[in-house]
Amino acid sequence: MVCVKWYEPTDSLSDEEVEKGLKVFSWESLSSHSMTLLVTGAFLPGMALAIGAGNFMIGLLASFAPIAQMAQIPAIFVVEKVQLRKLLTVVFGIGSRLCLVAAALVPFCAPEGSEVFLFTLFMILFFLGGSFAGCSMASLIKDLLPENRRGSIIASRLSLATAMGAVLSISAGYGLKGLTSLLDSESSAYSVIFLVAACFGLVGSCAVIWIPEPRMPKREEKNWLRTLIAPVRDPNFRKLLIFSASWSFTVIMSCAFFVVYMLERIGIPMSTIILIAVVSQVTNIYFFRVWGRIADRFSNKSVLAVTVPLFIVLLLLWPFTTLPERHNFTIPLLLLIHLIGGISTAGFNLCAANIALKLAPPGNATAYLGANAFCAGASAAIAPIVGGMIASYFALKEVSLDFLFRANIEIPEEAFSMPALSFRGIDFVFFAAAITGLYAWHRLSLIQEEGTVEESAVRDEVFSSVRNSIFGTAGLSMGLRRMTAFPYEMLRRTGRGVRKVGKKRVKKEIGADPEV
Repeated sequence: MVCVKWYEPTDSLSDEEVEKGLKVFSWESLSSHSMTLLVTGAFLPGMALAIGAGNFMIGLLASFAPIAQMAQIPAIFVVEKVQLRKLLTVVFGIGSRLCLVAAALVPFCAPEGSEVFLFTLFMILFFLGGSFAGCSMASLIKDLLPENRRGSIIASRLSLATAMGAVLSISAGYGLKGLTSLLDSESSAYSVIFLVAACFGLVGSCAVIWIPEPRMPKREEKNWLRTLIAPVRDPNFRKLLIFSASWSFTVIMSCAFFVVYMLERIGIPMSTIILIAVVSQVTNIYFFRVWGRIADRFSNKSVLAVTVPLFIVLLLLWPFTTLPERHNFTIPLLLLIHLIGGISTAGFNLCAANIALKLAPPGNATAYLGANAFCAGASAAIAPIVGGMIASYFALKEVSLDFLFRANIEIPEEAFSMPALSFRGIDFVFFAAAITGLYAWHRLSLIQEEGTVEESAVRDEVFSSVRNSIFGTAGLSMGLRRMTAFPYEMLRRTGRGVRKVGKKRVKKEIGADPEV
């Protein structure tokens, strides 16, 4: 009897083995997302402040996650050389999580005066190990997931992970004060949260052992350097790389200042910020599934073509929350911004990764996915620095427009005046991010993906469906029910409408699916 090692790939997988792997992938997704949530966000700078780190070190720590994505380049070489993706994912994943355990224990075990240095060192190793594990895991999942169900499967995992993350973020945010009182130390309270995050991460890494691994296809190109530059030489994938870099720059540069803006400019306490953020997370949970189904039926680009401009609108709404100070509509605007953010981020978080999976060729998927992650990570590492420079330069500058009405120009003291627009400090960061977002939207339009539907037809039908939902004659309750459901019938009619244009055009735009 031949003994098969757990890390050895197989030549072919049965449907039963694939389904088993997908179930384990669900647990891995939940665990890894929970770990990431408890380590990044507000918890990482909070831990750094608690152990005495200065502003420079806090900024450096915030840049480690995107900078670590540059390790995808050597990771590609390792994965292609070893050809054992599951083994590499488990080894680098467990090593990364153990470094997180060491970072969490710094407040308890580190010699006095060395806490900041040791914590920074262990966090660098944590992010680097995670980057290597992520590169091999992405390649494995690319070959495991059925292509016709990929969007729905990833969307389902993201929905569950986001739901669990919302509960964890609220629990950790409100539990931090209690832990600080119990342990009589803020740094120790953060240590407990980091240890919980490490436990989630270790569970996720160990779960990968039970995911079956299909054997990597043999790549025709033997030269590693040519393999590395193959994604750049591919015209269509090169367009995706430019889009990934520009869009990552837009999102990271703006999102880095969302919490700062609410804390300092608007003056909202952290507890309220967490509650408002839950609006975005709950919206994420619903729209992950919505966008996943649409991406499977049409294309990832069709979803991105809707969600990318939505996020740009979100950026342009931020300056109106202060005119130039907090006003009566500030909180409603923040809720609207987070609602739009939940819809848009669900779409591009799902489809930005999924379109890379779809466009990457099976024989060279590792290099293609690694190059995409490298470009996004490199631009994300630069984005906060550029955003900080813009915010610093415009810190004392202001551009404002006022609305003035005079019933009688001969009586100026009776004039009515109200602010219409006010840009100050971080407002200029959001405006700059919106400009780079428009460029990313343009780059997206150049990408070719099979199944993409004409945007104008979809947009017109969406507006029509929303208008009918609001002004329909079927009664208020029916109208509200229609507003809460995505108009799939509309998309079906759109598909039929495009079909009338001609058979060749249908095959080019919608694909060969007879149901579309």
